[in-house]
Amino acid sequence: MAITKTKFINYVRCPRYVALDDLKKEKLDSMISIEEYKKEEELEQITELLGNMFDDSGNDLIDVRNEHLETMMPYYNKVEILAGELAPKYFKGSFKFSKSTYNQESFDAVVDNIRYLCYVDIYNESENEINIIEVKATTTKKYLDLGSKEHSIFQKGKDGIYYLLEDLNLNIENYMPLKVYERERAKLFNKYTGPGHYIYDIAVQRFIIENDMKEHHEKKSVKYYLAVLNSNYVFDGKYENGEAIYDEVNGEDIISYIDVTSITSDMVDKIYLDSKKIKGYIDDLNGSRVPLGEYCEYKKTVKCKFCPLCFDVLPEKHSILCYIDNHHGFKKGKVKYNTFDLINNGKVSMLDISDDMLNREKNKIQKYSVINNKPYINEQKIKDGIKQITYPLYHLDFETFPCPLPRYKGERPYTQSVFQFSLHIEREPGVCDKEKDHFGYLAPDHDDHRLDLIRYMCELIPDDKMVLVYNDSFEKTRLKELAYIFPEYREKLLKIRDNVFDLMNVVKTKSSLYEELGYSKEEAKMFNYYHPDMDGSFSIKKVLPLFSDLTYKGMEVGNGVEAMVTYASFPKLLPLDYKHKYQKLVEYCQQDTYAMFAVLKGLRNSVK
Repeated sequence: MAITKTKFINYVRCPRYVALDDLKKEKLDSMISIEEYKKEEELEQITELLGNMFDDSGNDLIDVRNEHLETMMPYYNKVEILAGELAPKYFKGSFKFSKSTYNQESFDAVVDNIRYLCYVDIYNESENEINIIEVKATTTKKYLDLGSKEHSIFQKGKDGIYYLLEDLNLNIENYMPLKVYERERAKLFNKYTGPGHYIYDIAVQRFIIENDMKEHHEKKSVKYYLAVLNSNYVFDGKYENGEAIYDEVNGEDIISYIDVTSITSDMVDKIYLDSKKIKGYIDDLNGSRVPLGEYCEYKKTVKCKFCPLCFDVLPEKHSILCYIDNHHGFKKGKVKYNTFDLINNGKVSMLDISDDMLNREKNKIQKYSVINNKPYINEQKIKDGIKQITYPLYHLDFETFPCPLPRYKGERPYTQSVFQFSLHIEREPGVCDKEKDHFGYLAPDHDDHRLDLIRYMCELIPDDKMVLVYNDSFEKTRLKELAYIFPEYREKLLKIRDNVFDLMNVVKTKSSLYEELGYSKEEAKMFNYYHPDMDGSFSIKKVLPLFSDLTYKGMEVGNGVEAMVTYASFPKLLPLDYKHKYQKLVEYCQQDTYAMFAVLKGLRNSVK
């Protein structure tokens, strides 16, 4: 049972993981089957894919059944195939790649009596050099955003591949101050950052490959690359036989390659020390509790699978992690306390944190709401917020599919492609029928129905009427994207965007709005409403039960991830299943807009 790259990354988290994984020491020098390896890697790939798809969407990242997530695997496989097909444009020599691990190049090595194994996504070999290319369904944005406002720490070389400025022998200070460069470069070595996560992954792969080559006395030099989706690529809408063709568009390829040879070289010692750490964990196999920490990755899709077991020290409600901005820690005088350190020292509840450590006013509001078991309400701010709302009012919500590969003309990788909208029209305050006043559109299949969706939505929403959403950055961004993809509707869509009002402004707050209404900066930025049952979240699913009997519980499609997965499954469904799932998706989006009506009505009644 050799340790794979995925197991390495998980085993190094903490001593307890290895023990809980039911590791059999006597099998550590044996080979893992290809089937077992593929199962491990696919689960990891799907988990990372989901994280990339929902990073900025505003959807809750929740646990979803594995069989649902498998719907997404073909998209990941397609990215791998595209990277392999494009590689000869950038690299010379012979290539070995396949969506099946059966046909991929593999490496295994024994280090300290432990066998390690990895497969290579793209193996490229020329007369004097070997190139290892690891495909990741993330985008160049994670890497190109590192740097100053004007320049990235990565630049394209003459060969079209991205390199660190230092690897191109460029004068760094012509691009940014050296301190900025070093600060941004350091993020690559933190595996808990977005870009650092993938660097650590390929550095572990390098560790296995180099030890294999050492055993076999391989003399060729080896370089390491990440192949990722090009965030600057805009799909031109070209199809053949129903399949999107991702040709070069305006000098941009769908895949970009990033040289990480020097970065992973700087990590060799770190990975070796981590392998020694893993060996110690294996030799000890101690399943006792260990301190919680950043390595648990509790709030990420790649979180440790044993989080439910280890985090049982926290109360189900009102834990210290419910404090808003708790990731910044807490201060007492000049001393700063890390949240996990506090948990490990037994301070697990909101009430365990003393008043003199709550240096954020919003946290004090949370604590005293819990102590008194009643909501905090700034009635005047809520009243003044509601006064900004005009009627008739159009409650709007979009459902989107953030596909790794652009599906339609004008889209980029991970564009939040709108496939559904729901609209409830509240004719006057408190007057809206869930069925009679509901309108919507759901794309019937995966063909491009955006124009039909836009046309119908624009017919329903007048130019001069207020549009209510919850957390407006998402809907506003979608409206702006659609406006520039469809110029014939640009003016109309931008008018709708200009008329958007965020219900969260009334529930939570919006500093600029309330300062304009005459509130001081301090009061303007403070909550309007907080209830102990919210447990630190202002999501509509947390707020809705406080004002209504309306619920998402028991709904077959009950959250944004399930909605996305249901839509993704449309082409595979039999007619009866399709009809059923289509209706459930309509009901879910309808619930989202009626929930806004219910929350607004409840807020209005609470301050009468």
